[in-house]
Amino acid sequence: MPRGQRADLFGSLRAQAAGVLKQLEDQIHKLETELADLKSHGEAWRAAVGGKLSSSLGIKRGPGRPPGRPVGSGKGRPKGSARVSWDEVLASVPKRFGVLDVMKHPGAAAKGRAQVYPALNRWEATKRIKRVDKGTYEKLGGGASEGATAKTTRGPGKKRAAAKKAPTGKKRGRPAKAKVAEANAS
Repeated sequence: MPRGQRADLFGSLRAQAAGVLKQLEDQIHKLETELADLKSHGEAWRAAVGGKLSSSLGIKRGPGRPPGRPVGSGKGRPKGSARVSWDEVLASVPKRFGVLDVMKHPGAAAKGRAQVYPALNRWEATKRIKRVDKGTYEKLGGGASEGATAKTTRGPGKKRAAAKKAPTGKKRGRPAKAKVAEANAS
C-alpha cells in the first residue's frame, strides 16, 4: 500500500470524527439552552407560587429554618406543652377526687389525660395519695397545702452508699485456699 493512501484514509476518518464531534457539540449547546429556558420558566412559576424549586432539582439545603416555617416559630416549647406544676395540681383537687377533678386544673387539662395518669402513679408511689376505689383517690397527710409543699428526697443508692463506706481493712471476696486451711486447722 502506498504511503499517500494511508494518509488519505486517516484524513477521511479525522474528517468524519470532526463532523460527529461538531454535531455532538451543537446538540449539547441546544440542550443547554433548552435547560436554561426550563429553569427560568420554573423560577417564574416558583415566584408565582412562592415555593422553593431547589429541593426538586436535588440541591441540598444548608442549616437553618426550613422553608415555609415562619420566623421565630422554633423558639421555646410548642404551644400547649408548658411545664405543669403537678404539686399545684394536687393542691387544687379536693380531699377525695377523680381524674375529672384533676382535669379541671388548666395545666393538667393542657397536658391531657395521658399525662394525668402518670402523675397519679407518682403521687401514689410517693404516698401522697391512695386509691380508694377504681378511679377515686384520696389525699394523704393533712391538707392540700401540705401535699403541695412536700418534697420527696431520695437517699443515696446502694452503689453510692457502698462506695462511701469507710474501708475496714478486710479484703472482700473469697478467701485464698491457704487462709481457709488455716481457719479450719485452728
